[in-house]
Amino acid sequence: MDNSLAGKYISFNGDSICYGFGCPGGYPLIIENEYSVRTQNLGVNGGTITPGVMNSNGRFRHCISYTVDKMDEEADYAILEGGVNDAALGIPLGTLSEGYDAELTDTTFYGAFELMLKRLITRFHGKKYGYIAVHQTTDDYRISNNPEESYYWAARRCCEKWGVPFLDLNSTLPPFIFFKPGSELYHLREKYTYNADGSHPNEEGYRKYYVPKIVAWLKTL
Repeated sequence: MDNSLAGKYISFNGDSICYGFGCPGGYPLIIENEYSVRTQNLGVNGGTITPGVMNSNGRFRHCISYTVDKMDEEADYAILEGGVNDAALGIPLGTLSEGYDAELTDTTFYGAFELMLKRLITRFHGKKYGYIAVHQTTDDYRISNNPEESYYWAARRCCEKWGVPFLDLNSTLPPFIFFKPGSELYHLREKYTYNADGSHPNEEGYRKYYVPKIVAWLKTL
């Protein structure tokens, strides 16, 4: 088996899908165990790209864009994931900035995402890095939406602008959450997501859908 990743150190940062809400450790831990790599997982349930967002307990959510600086700069790979919670919470989308020297605001999704990518490519200059777009979990973070109103398209455009590799699981994995009870595909939602919630992969879901695609992509970076 080709295991060119063996011995590498990968830092991940994201939300509950990275953290492993439906399977402790998520895809980072499975990759660590199966491919002989070392990982750092900074993913947190409810994490957002945009800073200053409160959760139901009145505490600030984990901010992915502002914790790039906590990703170990000794890592060989730095991988980001997130945006679903921003979409679900209706964070202002904003617009893509002009050029590369514009003053960016972190109060919009576009602004926070661009700032995040600038931090990523600065901190990990000379290393390998990228962003993972997760499977469809909400109407506002899915490939089929109007590109002018979609957080998925905002993330993709930011990555294209800043030259950050983009792993598109949004258009290549089943949209489990849209398989409703009673439908002929609901069994996939039951089998591969935690408590059939459609949003969080369970261990089978990670192993079948996430890990193979992420590992194949990492080898191309």
